[in-house]
Amino acid sequence: MSDDHRSDSATQIYLRLLRYMRPDLNLLILGFIGFMVYAACDSAFAWWMKELVDSIEGGLSHRRWELALVIIVIFLLRGLGGIGGGYCTEYVARRVINKLRHEMFNHILRLPCEFYEKYSSGSVLAKMIYNVEQVASASTNALRIIVRGGLTVVGLLIFMFYINWQLSGLFLIITPIMALIIFLVSKRFRGLSRNIQNAIGNVSERAGEVLKGYEVVKVFDGYDHENSQFSKVIEHDMRQRLKLVLMNDFSTTLVQLVVAIGLSSLILIAMQPKILLSMSAGEFVSFVTAAGFITRPILQLTQVNAIIQQGVAAADSIFHVMDLPLEQDLGHSKLENCRGDIEFSGIWFRYGDDQDSSTRKTDRKWVIEGVNFTIPAGSTCALVGRSGSGKTTLARLVARFNDPDKGEIRIDGIPAPELSIASLRQNIALVNQNISLFNASIAQNIAYGAMKEASRENIIQAAEHAQVMEFASHLPDGLDTQIGEAGITLSGGQRQRIAIARAFLKDAPILILDEATSALDNNSERLIQEALRHLMVNRTSLIIAHRLSTIENADQIVVLDEGKIAESGTHEELLSLGGHYAQMHEQGDEVS
Repeated sequence: MSDDHRSDSATQIYLRLLRYMRPDLNLLILGFIGFMVYAACDSAFAWWMKELVDSIEGGLSHRRWELALVIIVIFLLRGLGGIGGGYCTEYVARRVINKLRHEMFNHILRLPCEFYEKYSSGSVLAKMIYNVEQVASASTNALRIIVRGGLTVVGLLIFMFYINWQLSGLFLIITPIMALIIFLVSKRFRGLSRNIQNAIGNVSERAGEVLKGYEVVKVFDGYDHENSQFSKVIEHDMRQRLKLVLMNDFSTTLVQLVVAIGLSSLILIAMQPKILLSMSAGEFVSFVTAAGFITRPILQLTQVNAIIQQGVAAADSIFHVMDLPLEQDLGHSKLENCRGDIEFSGIWFRYGDDQDSSTRKTDRKWVIEGVNFTIPAGSTCALVGRSGSGKTTLARLVARFNDPDKGEIRIDGIPAPELSIASLRQNIALVNQNISLFNASIAQNIAYGAMKEASRENIIQAAEHAQVMEFASHLPDGLDTQIGEAGITLSGGQRQRIAIARAFLKDAPILILDEATSALDNNSERLIQEALRHLMVNRTSLIIAHRLSTIENADQIVVLDEGKIAESGTHEELLSLGGHYAQMHEQGDEVS
């Protein structure tokens, strides 16, 4: 899933990212204090070296206990400061990760259906799992290195200036050179990081498709093909990572070389007789010790740029999703005491996304063209037609999974956009051909979402109506049996019966059945059809059926052909017309 071009600067993205740490600012400050203690101890050690050498040179043996105790205290405080600072910043990092994941997950749930049609689940999951971890590195781990390393450098520089300010000035000369190197590679780091995140999304997407379609892979011997495709995406990922490593190592080596030259120059100058005479032995040793210590945090600070750029690229990718507009819900009216009148007035619709420059919606073929019909409250309307005629699309428009490009759908006389989406969907029960079950018990899948507080009695009653108890009673834990991811432990017919039980439990005035019995055998279908007839009493029912025999008693049958209404009427009326419906009926019970 590649992201659309974004113009946000790295600074804007990083500042936005830092806002997620604001609620934990006190804890972050506490962590920084720990790092201050840690950094101060490095300077204290350099001072201790001065005192040790001067004491040895001056024959001050009575200070041995004092110096021995001080070095223990220095390293104890250094350890405690490092532990405290590390824990506090890691705690904040985990909090940032949780906030980002929760906010992103909550946002994705409320995005319009076009998002799910455009992006693969694998690429979205890669953002939520991998990219968010990268963001944590940029938000807190990088800050930890900057604060701890920066304070250490500052502390050691202050000490070095205290010992000899002329020599210490050499380190200030190399600072602009290091800054220039970091600036030159920053943009390249960010670009490579974005490529890596896209590559990870491709790996996740490819693996997810194979895991879901493993049966097809096995039966059609797709091993070699899938191995070849997977090799391509992981090879691409590896190449991008190696480029990033090479760039990071190259820039680090340059900085190391600059630091080494600076340190070399420092030693050459410091060891001149004139300079040596201006310092005591202890001062000279402590100065060289501090100069040696300062190189490590400087190198860490130069390497943190790669971490920040990876995090910024990851944050940019995440914010791209989080900035997508939510499902439009401008309606304020509520469907109270819904009767279930549904009116389609001049409906035109085609799939696509005008934001996607690669495929403009206006270039797409109309799926629904000028459809007009009404489903009176409490009646049953069946939609029939060949595959691709627009049956499922019309049903999706009723639930506002999509909105028509032209025309209007009215529920109880109220235009659908004027109704709040929550109020509209509270009055709709849906059973579609792609059954959605979750890794939970049968009972939890029946009493899903807003129905989770349903009584056990009502759950059992819904299960009995949908013939779920016919197989659940033979399971070890009955309705409390765990069914695995997407109900993998159940047959297709059993999964559909659970979905039908869910619709029974909701007891909504509008019922949409999109080939709800397609996975049932003949015996089970007869039982379910009887139950559905009971469920549809006094409800507005919109049925998409794959068997014409199941909709012969519908109050109205609408025949669609290439998005248009070819004819409509009752079963008998349509047969007498001798048109599309009669031809389908003569060709066999099932509609292809």
